[in-house]
Amino acid sequence: MTGTREVAWRQLTLGHLSRNKFWGEDPDTQYHSVVASSTLLRDGDINILVDPTLPAGEMERRLRLYCGLGLEDIDIVFATHFHTDHRVDAEKYPRAKLYMSAESVQDVASLRKQGGPFADAFLNGAVYDFMPAPRQLSPGVTVCPLAGHTLGLAGLVFSSGGKRVLLAGDTIMNREFYHAREGYFIDASQQKTAASMNWAAEHADIIVPGHGDWFFANETNESTLKYRKLNLCADGEETAVLVQAGSENILINPALKGPLLRQALYDARGLDPADITRVICLKNDPQHMLDLPVMKNAQAYLPEFEAARQGDPSFPVWEKVPGIPIEIIEIESCAVCLFESGGHRVSVASGCCSEQRLADLGVQVSFQGGRVSILG
Repeated sequence: MTGTREVAWRQLTLGHLSRNKFWGEDPDTQYHSVVASSTLLRDGDINILVDPTLPAGEMERRLRLYCGLGLEDIDIVFATHFHTDHRVDAEKYPRAKLYMSAESVQDVASLRKQGGPFADAFLNGAVYDFMPAPRQLSPGVTVCPLAGHTLGLAGLVFSSGGKRVLLAGDTIMNREFYHAREGYFIDASQQKTAASMNWAAEHADIIVPGHGDWFFANETNESTLKYRKLNLCADGEETAVLVQAGSENILINPALKGPLLRQALYDARGLDPADITRVICLKNDPQHMLDLPVMKNAQAYLPEFEAARQGDPSFPVWEKVPGIPIEIIEIESCAVCLFESGGHRVSVASGCCSEQRLADLGVQVSFQGGRVSILG
């Protein structure tokens, strides 16, 4: 697979599907726009953009905001497969080599020969400019076949932070499809999809799916709590986290304004702000409690020590609620929400506190402002 060379990575989009049967959405109806998961890899001085899914202008804004890079800094654009939403404006990265797997290039040739409406829909843009990728895309990044969604689909695998990370493309659409070992409704081979998912479960620690946030390959699906990050943040911004427990939809850090919150909830879980039942504001300041009125059916809470420090009786303090095992503690004057999800301990903090303290508490995923850290 990969050696010990470390590769840095940053998601640039939180991908989502046009329809998700696990939310009760009809496969014959489009409910959402189509956004793939785009990721930037830094292997030494080589910058690899994987599955660009937004127009070049918006991708450049995100590259500059999250990575300090421009379009001209991208050395390689890699598409996990030939579908249009994974290679938007690929030709507009002026220095980049365009790569797909050799099998995907063959998929394109076969589809071109076949013709018809499906070919017309997907064989556009710079699809013919993509070259067959070498097995070793860069010294630390390996191309690995993941047939299923398309027969030639290939992911990328690399080491980062002592973990084996797999960018899986659409053979693993998101964590729900992964746990069910099911492919999407337009998969070329459901059998190959399941086999590729089983391979990923054995060989990866972290999976970045084709249309969702990253997750641990070994997480369990029987957890009481399930969480979703609602936004990507630059330094100084706040991450909003949705936690679900049975019929409860709990928003930690309401850090998105109304229209952005509405869109994020809908794309991340098919919800509306009115579906939020509880809101945990980690600090009593505007940045941590945006647009509470749009969550008209929610009760808002403050941590006990934050309410005491501010002397604000407006909100009740968070106490343990039956069936919602979320605990709030104070570390270095920061409020920290702790909960278990998928067999891993997660923390959401109101500011920067010691990651060693969090690791000592068994935290494996830490949210501190716009920073996400994998601690264990």
